[in-house]
Amino acid sequence: MSDSDIQDLQVKVAFLEDSLAKMSDEFFIQQRELDDLKAKYAGLITKMRGMQSSGDSESHIVDERPPHY
Repeated sequence: MSDSDIQDLQVKVAFLEDSLAKMSDEFFIQQRELDDLKAKYAGLITKMRGMQSSGDSESHIVDERPPHY
């Protein structure tokens, strides 16, 4: 191998390492966002179940037809 071939390989390796680092950072950010969304979703499910089981008058109002029907 000539020096130019080795230099080309070093450039490619450096580029691949940089790309891998960027992808790893992006994956970390997306995983954190996904965890936040899962927690929010679980909270909404809990809230909805609480609304269904509580039998409050607010839940009856949602089910009623508007007066113009």
